[in-house]
Amino acid sequence: MPDFLSPGEYFYLKKSRPRKYFGQHFLAQPATAQRIVQSAELRDADAVVEIGPGLGALTRFILPEAKKLHLIELDREIVEYLRERIKSEEAVIYEQDALSFDFGNLFDTVKKRVVVLGNLPYSISSPLMFRLLECFPAVDRAVFMVQKEVGMRFASPPGSKDYGVLSVLLGLYSKVSILFTVGPGQFYPPPKVDSVVLRIDFAEEHPPGPGFEFIRRLVSKAFQQRRKTLANSLAGAFGLPSAVITDACKQAACDPKRRPETLSPKEFLALAVLLREHT
Repeated sequence: MPDFLSPGEYFYLKKSRPRKYFGQHFLAQPATAQRIVQSAELRDADAVVEIGPGLGALTRFILPEAKKLHLIELDREIVEYLRERIKSEEAVIYEQDALSFDFGNLFDTVKKRVVVLGNLPYSISSPLMFRLLECFPAVDRAVFMVQKEVGMRFASPPGSKDYGVLSVLLGLYSKVSILFTVGPGQFYPPPKVDSVVLRIDFAEEHPPGPGFEFIRRLVSKAFQQRRKTLANSLAGAFGLPSAVITDACKQAACDPKRRPETLSPKEFLALAVLLREHT
């Protein structure tokens, strides 16, 4: 097992501090890290990707469970630290932004859907969800620690104040489960907010109908003006006249006077199928 340093030890030796630019808050509680990894239910044959391994809080518990580990880290100094401690046969380390990582290419290389874990910098949580959805179905499941407010948004039901674009898309392509809360005191340095650990189990196949990009455009358009009625918020969407939008809503059994935030993921999908026929 590699000799990973605690955050306090690392920054004392480096005579430096966590970088605000990277949104660095290092998990300093081993028991919580172990619980996160256990939540992924890793199997020996899994191909595992860890996003932002940092000083190895999760990595130390992943290594004994996974033969194929891929680490994505943007901070060059931490990449050097990881390469000093982890043998090349134990893991592949990528010095790059996770938002540009090609999960689809990795899927093609390892010939299986991958498992993704990470204590995510708060600034990339939502963009990363879009990235994983774009790469569907390359990912089998994911376990992430994110800002509590963001995690609740991912899992929120129709009609709630947190329900939005990602709530709909994740509802169509996956099942999101909030597992447990992690307080600020478990990090170095402590953030100003609570975090949650969530698990996302992705569907094996695309839902029937138009592809991801079309559905994403539709849902994004609907939520741009979420307080308006469905018919008004979608007016002019895809260059279609209002009469076509209204008729499609009625065919999908969605009252055009409803607000977008009240539609379920399945209702958005039904509407997308009908509108796609006119584009």
